[in-house]
Amino acid sequence: MDQKQRLAKILELLEEKKKLSQIEIAEFFSISKDTARRDILLLAESNLVERYRGGITLPYTKAKIEKYTERLITHAPEKERLAKLAITRFMKNNMTIMLDVSTTVNFIAQHIRQEHILLVTHSIDNALACSQTNEKNRIFLLGGFFNPASHMLAGPSIVEQLDQFEFDVAFIGALGINSTGIFYSELDDLYMKKRMIQNARKVCLLVDSSKVNQTSSFKLDFNGIDCIITTTPFPNEIEKVLSTHNIEVIYEKEGGMK
Repeated sequence: MDQKQRLAKILELLEEKKKLSQIEIAEFFSISKDTARRDILLLAESNLVERYRGGITLPYTKAKIEKYTERLITHAPEKERLAKLAITRFMKNNMTIMLDVSTTVNFIAQHIRQEHILLVTHSIDNALACSQTNEKNRIFLLGGFFNPASHMLAGPSIVEQLDQFEFDVAFIGALGINSTGIFYSELDDLYMKKRMIQNARKVCLLVDSSKVNQTSSFKLDFNGIDCIITTTPFPNEIEKVLSTHNIEVIYEKEGGMK
């Protein structure tokens, strides 16, 4: 096996295992550690792998993009039902709407039938989906640094641009929710959510059943949230907190709303 064939096989193995050590490569191909090291250097210089001490992993952006793609299809029927209910309950013609970066909110973008709406988003996927639903609507794509992990634009410029709008409704998503608050994995995302809430007359949070009692690094409190649409009743401790904040909870069940 020549080097070109070996490099192709290394990439195949990496797709399967996500991580390979220099020793594993040497043993698998019956080559010296020096030869394995040279293969690793060549792959890294071509930006086909990420190096760590003693081995390689999938490129950071590739792994993140695949993770985002997986989220798009996870619980997809449930997310789609939540989105359709949100549209029915809260969206009307001639509104200014904020669509957050969220795989659930993306289903809203796919199903909008109302007209003469200004749709504001920092999600590439939302903008593309909205462009295919109704040509009578306008789309404003907020500008900033591109984040390949979630197909969104982010940064201080987004926060500043959000102050230019007054939203009739802001539809937002979350990584998780418990009795202490709503969770996100990135600080930039948290700052943007706060500004969306500040500039919206109504804020609707969409969370599928997998998000309950999930947490992450950054937490948003419940202040400013008007409504939560979900599919499964929350545990009592969450219900009590939501009640004290006067947050309306709407349960979407297959075949009808509760």
